[in-house]
Amino acid sequence: MSNQELIAGKFCWIDFATSDPKGAKAFYQKVFNWQYTETPMPCGGTYTMISTADGGGVGGLFLMPDEMKNANVPPHISNYIEVKNVDESTSKARNLGATVKMEPFDVFDYGRMAVLLDPTGAAFSLWQSKPKDCEGTMASRETHGMFCWQELMTTNVDQAADFYKNLLGWEYSAMTMDEDNYTLIKNRGEEIGGIMALPPGMKDIPPHWNAYFTVININETIAVVKDNGGNVMMGPQDIPDTGQFAVCNAPDGTTFCLFQYLDQQ
Repeated sequence: MSNQELIAGKFCWIDFATSDPKGAKAFYQKVFNWQYTETPMPCGGTYTMISTADGGGVGGLFLMPDEMKNANVPPHISNYIEVKNVDESTSKARNLGATVKMEPFDVFDYGRMAVLLDPTGAAFSLWQSKPKDCEGTMASRETHGMFCWQELMTTNVDQAADFYKNLLGWEYSAMTMDEDNYTLIKNRGEEIGGIMALPPGMKDIPPHWNAYFTVININETIAVVKDNGGNVMMGPQDIPDTGQFAVCNAPDGTTFCLFQYLDQQ
């Protein structure tokens, strides 16, 4: 395994907020072969640390608090972006039109974070690693079960792209997928995700970030998803010269995406 560095402007962590931690852990263990480490939280409850089969870090999983449930927030994945200074970046994001949902706060000895909505309404988190928690802990994105791509689906592509460019220094290039425009995100020259307009059939769904996970064999993984109570909303579908993807729902309703690299086919 070749661990990836935590680089400013790059997605560095994910969280699963679920209504059924026990069921979610069993499901994803079957799908991605994940391993889990339980960490007690000061306010009560448990935070589950997720790692790939060979020990590389992926993210975390926790029981949705009552305030989320009462606000009718569905089970979901939160995406974290590494920054050098979370307080400065949060202030900058606010000045650029973001809504700050949770002001910067410390997370044990691991780092410091904030939760925001971009100007189009999509939620994301900023993360500042503490020195003891930097390089060498996260799995490479080619590893089975590791997130490898984040995709923003939004009502205003230009507004969102300008916001993240000004906040994080992202650069963009355009491509066409099935006659739809797709904006590739580059961070320091590395492609890390994409931005696309919500299609007409999804206008009732608010802007959001999707997470894609690497799989070695997408057809076999889809079968596992179905056999364990999940369902496939789309795919598998080819991306020319890149690979295949599928969009799935976990038993608790969480949407996640699968991706198989072309050279793994």
